[in-house]
Amino acid sequence: MLNSLYQESLNKKGILNELLEEYSIKNIDVSKHWKNQEFKKINHDFVIAGGDGSKHEKKFLSFYFYAVASKSLIYDGNLKEIESSTINLMNHSKFAKDRIRNYMGIFEVKSALKTIKKYDIDYYFYDGSILGDLIRPFPIEKEISKEKRSKILNLLYNKINNDIDKGDILISTSNTSNIINDKLNKEFEENKDNSLVFLENIEKLLVLSKLLKYNKKIIAISKTSTASDIFESNIPDMAIFNSYSKKSGHSKEFNKELSKEIKHDFPVEHAFFRSLTFTIFYLRIEENKNILKVELPYKANDEEISKIISIIFENSVEGYPYILKKAHHDVIIKKKDMEQLSLIIGLNEKTGREML
Repeated sequence: MLNSLYQESLNKKGILNELLEEYSIKNIDVSKHWKNQEFKKINHDFVIAGGDGSKHEKKFLSFYFYAVASKSLIYDGNLKEIESSTINLMNHSKFAKDRIRNYMGIFEVKSALKTIKKYDIDYYFYDGSILGDLIRPFPIEKEISKEKRSKILNLLYNKINNDIDKGDILISTSNTSNIINDKLNKEFEENKDNSLVFLENIEKLLVLSKLLKYNKKIIAISKTSTASDIFESNIPDMAIFNSYSKKSGHSKEFNKELSKEIKHDFPVEHAFFRSLTFTIFYLRIEENKNILKVELPYKANDEEISKIISIIFENSVEGYPYILKKAHHDVIIKKKDMEQLSLIIGLNEKTGREML
């Protein structure tokens, strides 16, 4: 197999090199969008926090065995942490992997919310794109009619919202599954599984809406991005800035509203989400290190942006916020961890891969 791939690479070398020209930035004027700048420490006395989540699933013939975890770290002179995790089984439904990924997102947002409420946090580093979380389409929306979605919300909205307000880091929908299952069985027995997926997405939106009430405390940082808002090119903005300069600096910021053009109506908290404006810019805080995408869930002025950049710089090592790097390494769930958990629980069913 590898021999044929080596031969194919030799055969297509010329063609692929020609295609690479389509990803060239030679005809893009980057200079007016980027400012090289050396950053200096100002030694702000702020309480900083940040967090990350992880998930892993193991596929058995009859079900998925999954684990989800989140961790927030708080630094106020001493390092504190909030850690949560869960393991469970899930059937082989159409949206199983999407659900597990969504569970990780719910854990991350609930951990951030609990951290901000429990500690006197000045700034919370959020791993990833909050805007992306909001505009990403629900995979279930086409499976349930608008009328049924409305009925499900009328039936269970208050229950889920109240569970979230208790502050526990768990999946409220599955944690109260007996109550929810009883109600769904009476009204939507034939669509119960799809209804649960819909409610889990609602839970994620509700938690995000509560977190974004603390918008001035949140700094969302992405390591990767395929967005092309600035240059409107087939090459992502992040890749263009990365090719243009290896020096420390930042791009010109731009604002993005949650308009109908990028997201249709929200099933919950619609007016609140529509009122949001994000300030977005790209940043390299150390020469030759990676470009970061920064999102602030409010319309920030120049002074606020400069302050945020200095806070990121002061709390970073090797071009990335240390607290996010540590949270990632602490929380990650690996394949070997799933193997050990399977043995502890005694999951002996075949996976179907034993013969390989």
